[in-house]
Amino acid sequence: MAKDIFQRVADEARPPAIWGRPGCGPPDYAVYVLLDDLVESGAWLDLELKRPFLALWVNDQDFDNPDLDDPIVALGQSDLRKFAAMDPVVDLESLRGMHVKLVYDDEV
Repeated sequence: MAKDIFQRVADEARPPAIWGRPGCGPPDYAVYVLLDDLVESGAWLDLELKRPFLALWVNDQDFDNPDLDDPIVALGQSDLRKFAAMDPVVDLESLRGMHVKLVYDDEV
């Protein structure tokens, strides 16, 4: 069974998070809610998954010029830096240009 990277992050985080929580706003806000949940719970995520998850943000075209007037975007930028600084620490700049696999086979 395949899982997208966001579901895998939610499942493998310790403590686990919820991906696609009902009532979290427009569908494009779901990733912001997931990131905020990870920060608020102090979640630990294996470096092999944390790096590609954060790379999705860093390599987004709006990363360097975010719309900080949008409170969700501003929170996301703050949470991104907080989550990167949590153990295991990730240098965001080192993720520039990283290719990210969006779907994973979860069979072992």
